[in-house]
Amino acid sequence: MKDTGMELQKTTSKTSLLNLMVLKAWRERWSDSQWGINIKTVLPRGVSGDVYNLADCILQQAVIGSNANPLVLSYLKHSLCAHLVSHAAVLKRISKYEHFSKVYCVTSLLEFLQSVISGVTCRSKPEEVMLPGSVVSLVYWLMQIFATCTEQFAVGGKLSPEHQVLIDNTTEVIENIISNDFLMGILYIGKQEDPDFFGKIREKYSDIKSSLISSGYKPNNTSIEKKLHRLAYVDVVQLHISRIESEQVEPISYCVQPLLAVEVLLNPSSDTQFYVSELLMIQRLKNYSMVRLFYEIIRAGFISLSNVIETSHDTMWGAFTFFKVPLIIKQLNALSHHKTNEVDHIPEVVEALDILLEDTLILDFMDTKCSCNMIEYLLNDWKKQQLVNDVHIKRFSSLREPISTLLQKREVANQAPSIINFIIRAEVPLSGVLKTLSADYNKVQEALLGVLCQVLVGNSFDLILSVATVEGRLKTFVSRLIQCNETSKQVPGEVGKTSVTRSTLFDVSFLMLTFIVQKYGSDVVLSENGDSFFEKWVRECMVERNKPKSPRNMVALCDENKVDELLLSLSKPEAQLKNSNLTWQDICMNIPGVLYQVLVAWENETLSSTDVKGILDSIKCRLFSFSVCAASFLCAYMQTVREDEFLKPLNMVQQFLSTLSPEEMSSQDNTKERLGLSFQIIRKMQHDIHPSGNPKMRSLTVTQNLVSHTPLIEQFKDVWRSVSQHGWVPVKAAQILESLLQAGGPVWFVTQLVEEILKCKYTKDMMKTMDIVFAVMHLDIERNTVAILERIVPLILFNKSGSEDITESQSFILARLCVYCIISNLETRTAPLKKRSRSEDIDETDLGNAAKIRKLTNPESSDNSSSSDFAMETHQSSKEPPSIIRDPLQSSLQGMFKVFAQFVATDELSPRVYFIFQFISLLVECGKDRVKPVLKLLPNNLVQNLLKVMVTDEITVGLICRIYDLRINTGRQSAVSDLCLWRNINLRKLSIQL
Repeated sequence: MKDTGMELQKTTSKTSLLNLMVLKAWRERWSDSQWGINIKTVLPRGVSGDVYNLADCILQQAVIGSNANPLVLSYLKHSLCAHLVSHAAVLKRISKYEHFSKVYCVTSLLEFLQSVISGVTCRSKPEEVMLPGSVVSLVYWLMQIFATCTEQFAVGGKLSPEHQVLIDNTTEVIENIISNDFLMGILYIGKQEDPDFFGKIREKYSDIKSSLISSGYKPNNTSIEKKLHRLAYVDVVQLHISRIESEQVEPISYCVQPLLAVEVLLNPSSDTQFYVSELLMIQRLKNYSMVRLFYEIIRAGFISLSNVIETSHDTMWGAFTFFKVPLIIKQLNALSHHKTNEVDHIPEVVEALDILLEDTLILDFMDTKCSCNMIEYLLNDWKKQQLVNDVHIKRFSSLREPISTLLQKREVANQAPSIINFIIRAEVPLSGVLKTLSADYNKVQEALLGVLCQVLVGNSFDLILSVATVEGRLKTFVSRLIQCNETSKQVPGEVGKTSVTRSTLFDVSFLMLTFIVQKYGSDVVLSENGDSFFEKWVRECMVERNKPKSPRNMVALCDENKVDELLLSLSKPEAQLKNSNLTWQDICMNIPGVLYQVLVAWENETLSSTDVKGILDSIKCRLFSFSVCAASFLCAYMQTVREDEFLKPLNMVQQFLSTLSPEEMSSQDNTKERLGLSFQIIRKMQHDIHPSGNPKMRSLTVTQNLVSHTPLIEQFKDVWRSVSQHGWVPVKAAQILESLLQAGGPVWFVTQLVEEILKCKYTKDMMKTMDIVFAVMHLDIERNTVAILERIVPLILFNKSGSEDITESQSFILARLCVYCIISNLETRTAPLKKRSRSEDIDETDLGNAAKIRKLTNPESSDNSSSSDFAMETHQSSKEPPSIIRDPLQSSLQGMFKVFAQFVATDELSPRVYFIFQFISLLVECGKDRVKPVLKLLPNNLVQNLLKVMVTDEITVGLICRIYDLRINTGRQSAVSDLCLWRNINLRKLSIQL
């Protein structure tokens, strides 16, 4: 036997040659009596290539009697070491042994398992296919042994020495399996492969647990029941993963406020679910508790609110903080599955406010700015939402009252009226306007005119729009204004006061609608195929930013007879336009034809400058909506002419911006408000097609001008310097960054952002900058993600000139940014950002007013059931990973993975390879099941090649099992193959150490 063993140890050829040598040794050196078995029944003459049958035959002979044959088991162990038989075949064959009454045979098999279990592995594809099922069968077999022993104890009240040895050996084998990461990974894969059979293991475990309780049996190893439970309920969370992303919660967040600043800028009218989805994504990425998330949301609102400027677009943040944030918090709380008996407040909100009170700097600033105790001011409104109750308001207010009073006294001399007061008070006028607009038009014309004109006084219109936007009532407001405009169209033959009131209502509603479309975009506030006069005019004649209109088409739509009639009446001052047969809506649609003829005549010197001015004055002195229609055509015309033809239409637009004489101002009711609004609209149109360097003009637009004498890179550096100094994104900075993205494109924009990260010297600063950059990239997350994957990463990492410059910490931060962006695309983006998110408004008809809006999340309201259903649906959808990835993200990922495959195909360990490992690890750690569609795109053998190159303990069983989709056969096969390679590499390392 010794000589044969030496021959086998020297054998390094294929399995068939090993088989030949073993057969020869068996037949030539030993007789049947030496082994005590019939060799012919074990191995028939000839060469058998089926190693599984070989293992089966040997084990059959090993346990053929009442006791196991140690020589045969020794030979089987030797065959395993020589790779003549596979571990999968041996484990499978052992699990088939059901003669548990033969205690000594079972004990021998358990002892044999103890000696080989730590070396279980695979060497070929057939073995890999069989291994998960073999391990699952073995676990079930061990459960059966344990169950047999407990049943014997239940019957006799004690265990025989033989059964005690049996249960001790079983316990030792179970412990060896649990301590072996490889076997636990294979067991988990086997669970996915045959869930029905694995259900038998759980049933057997339940029987064992019940038997232990009923019989009172206490094993020597008191933790065996927990170990059995771990085997029966093996899960991926039990598989160790070497995390490269810290599980510790960062003390200061730098991404919540910038993210909200960007989203409120781009998507002010988005519904609550849009913000909830993004905030839940942040919570998962950052491991925030619900208390911490609530605190960050409230703090972000206060920080941005401190940046609000009077009468500007930034008032949106005040409305967001007071009206949208409570709804977001209630929705998040509904999704948290946190059961509480409290009905008048949310405990997590109270805890968040306790943390906020420690941030005295922001609270002191807000108290000074708003001339009030900001906490008390805010909580009085939140009480209606049942976020806090009277007890909390009293406690928090009292804590801030001394400081707040002192601050207000110090600033009393220089205090200006707080914009916050106006924002809060704007909710009531909005409800009043909507109520008046929904009333019978014929009965409320005078009252409606007074309400609409009052809205235009001061900055009330901006504030009301801000509140309507964040409360989801903007589209309702617009639809009712359109209805008012339709009803106010001129009725032929109507005269007197009724006609004057109707014309003023037509004018003011037209101007208000045009202002709203300019501010939010026609795609957001208008129906796609609306058939009202105003909607048709917008589609055909209104010039919009980033939506050029053809002046030729405008002229072609005009009626020649109406153009001639209108031109005649405008050319003769004595011919009053109001005596014309043309209606107001006809004039709006035919003004382009008139102005085109005027321009041609002026160019040909048929008309003088004085004649042109007279015609323009005749237009301006009537309805101010005519001036807006004229300016829209002229601005569109200026976009199509040469530079030397630009001046005349520009001067014509300027004429509409000239002031009226006192007589003209007094000739119509509410002239001042309507004229002022028309000036704003015309200036905005002019600025969109011919940006000005005048700082006053910049405040008229949402973003900074795209055309500037300052290079884009210098503009970016200026604004980023402001962001770095603040540690958050001011509202104006978000607007400028959005303009720079539009001007420079995503590749240029993301390049500048990534360079700001790489400039940082310390990891802490890089992490801070990366969080801000991640938030800013949500200005257009899809295009920016494609840019960083397709252009930035290859340029920085995989270019020869730059590959040596990046450090390990920089590589990690860059991988982290890429992963964050991919996850954001998967979780929150299903359509183009602006168009989708801006159009999701709640119908006011269904909600009624602000009180009804708040009832959506009120647990005592009658609509609570629908709210809960929505919350559950949202939570479930957030758990389910998306089934597909859309282009261009999918193409970008596939291209990057191809580059990955090239660099891990070599044996060179470089920073590039480590970046690939970091990227895959972070995808798994941060994205979990949500990134399964991304991981499916990984090329075949990428992970195997990565294992061969890195040879590191950082690639663990848990990581490999999380990479693949184990619900499908190909995923399981790939996982087993990688695990076996991982196992063999580790065994080789262990053998070298020995």
